Amino acid sequence: MYAVARVTEEDCTAEKGCRLCIVVCPEPDTIDYDPIKKVAVVNEERCKGCILCIAGCSVQKCIVMVDM
Repeated sequence: MYAVARVTEEDCTAEKGCRLCIVVCPEPDTIDYDPIKKVAVVNEERCKGCILCIAGCSVQKCIVMVDM
């Protein structure tokens, strides 16, 4: 079992310009901005569970780790 990041969409402020989780993620193409949903989204198949995105989202606290 392992954990991956998941964005709580109702709390995400990526639409307002916050993209820190995307910037700090060391794995390319793992977190991206969804222009339709207007939130950051995690490609759970690529997520390594490093939790750097949680540190990047320390103000909004909209990323949680979920067991897979």
